[in-house]
Amino acid sequence: MGVRSFIALLSVVSLFSFVGCSKDPTKVEPETRGKRGENCQARNDCQSGLACLNGICGTNEFSIGVAPKQCDRIECATTDDCCGDKPTEAPAKCNARATTCTSTFPGCSPSQVCTSDAACGGEGGICRPAAATGTCSGGNLSGLTCETATDCQDLCVADTCSYSGDVCTANTDCLYYSAATSTCTKPSRTCNCTNPDYNPNAAICSDPDCISLCTLRCEEERCVPDLSCEDDTDCSGSAPFCWRTQCVQCKADEDCGTGKSCDEGVCHAPCKHNEECSAFYECNADSGECEYAGCKSDRECILAATGNNQGAQATPSGEDPRLLKCLPSEADPNIKACKIPCENDGSCGAQSVCDGGYCKFIGCETNEDCRAYLGLVGQMPTAAKPFVPTAVCRE
Repeated sequence: MGVRSFIALLSVVSLFSFVGCSKDPTKVEPETRGKRGENCQARNDCQSGLACLNGICGTNEFSIGVAPKQCDRIECATTDDCCGDKPTEAPAKCNARATTCTSTFPGCSPSQVCTSDAACGGEGGICRPAAATGTCSGGNLSGLTCETATDCQDLCVADTCSYSGDVCTANTDCLYYSAATSTCTKPSRTCNCTNPDYNPNAAICSDPDCISLCTLRCEEERCVPDLSCEDDTDCSGSAPFCWRTQCVQCKADEDCGTGKSCDEGVCHAPCKHNEECSAFYECNADSGECEYAGCKSDRECILAATGNNQGAQATPSGEDPRLLKCLPSEADPNIKACKIPCENDGSCGAQSVCDGGYCKFIGCETNEDCRAYLGLVGQMPTAAKPFVPTAVCRE
């Protein structure tokens, strides 16, 4: 072998040796990996068991599962629990308040057109007498005050027209005579609801025995306003009618105004189209109510989150709406809800973990868990709220 051939062979061997020992120049590994709470740019910037979450090394898996129980706020078992020491019924001396301390009769509307007192609430309102005078309409004397239709006609009386004063021998000789069309229109009768016995300065109107009453009742373990009644005089405000022993907004459709109907004591305008409802609600043609129907597709979730859509489900902070999927709801598997699938616990909220591919509330195991979740601390009974709510962890 010549010297030149030997040198060339050594060059080739050196080249292969260099290539075989080189590292991938595109793969960069940090000398030390970040601890929890330190800054990062990529997943491998953090120590094992941590992930780069919003530029910070953090735990993305937590050793806590989903408990099958949920938290309930309990306020009462009976109405006595809601009222404490406050009485629920006023003494007999307070009966006079109904006729002394109200300026107008309950259930009576001053704008109500009537033909008799019975149409004015039945508790003291009266139907105003028919007006003695009205206004001429339909003829040449329109606008004049009248008592009867003849007052609206230019009649020939004793050879003189009653309105124009012209000489005449018959009604037709009068310039403004128009018997065929002239009418005397009088105002409709309306209800007078003023209580003549109203006396706000009477002692009974400020008697604490009649005022300091418990107006709560226990319903489904919650203390709610007591709307029970015997008649309309027990009701007021937005629920002025007594129906089936409860104060309600209405008894009949006419109590609700034009275009609304009275259904089980509540006034509402029935829907006809889905567009009248909020996002993910549909109009039930039979009941006229908007009912929750959930999402139907991933595309609907994306468009609802990004469009001008009041009532749409909000996208989690910082997440792209195009990640949304229409997935079965936890409350009802037959109805779907818009969710972003998760890969680990770190992508869920502070009280949720990734379970079955999407975020779920961790639930509770003890009543103390619920007390912490519901924030029931420093609870003290007051005059307005004479009960103390408790927290219960239930199936």
